[in-house]
Amino acid sequence: MSDDSAAVLMRLLPPVSWNDFATKQDLETLGNFMQLGFNNSLLDLRNEMRKEFVDETGILRNGMQDEVASLRKEMQSEFAVVHKKIQDEFSGLRKEMYTEFSALRSEMNAGFLDLRKEMNNQTHRMFMAMLGINTLLMSVAIAAFKLL
Repeated sequence: MSDDSAAVLMRLLPPVSWNDFATKQDLETLGNFMQLGFNNSLLDLRNEMRKEFVDETGILRNGMQDEVASLRKEMQSEFAVVHKKIQDEFSGLRKEMYTEFSALRSEMNAGFLDLRKEMNNQTHRMFMAMLGINTLLMSVAIAAFKLL
């Protein structure tokens, strides 16, 4: 740059003292302060994000717990309904089987009674037949004895 150009440039600059100029040390100190401020801002942002994450996680956890509790209640009520239906079905089946077994028992008792009566009749007939045969044989034996 030429001397004239430098003189023009110097006239255009506002009047300041040397204290208004920044030194390398001032710039370095300013950079350190800015870095410290940036680090603090990042730390604040991290803490805020962590807090929000923890809060959101808690909200999600509570929501999930509520949903699971609701699902558990719903499943318990459904299970109770199904359990009641099964009990009713088994109760009906038990009554039906009891009725059928009672009818079968009555039928078997009647059959055994008829069998017992028939066996008594047969036994009486056989006894009477044997008595008749014995009487006949005795008569034949007496007649044969008299003939001799």
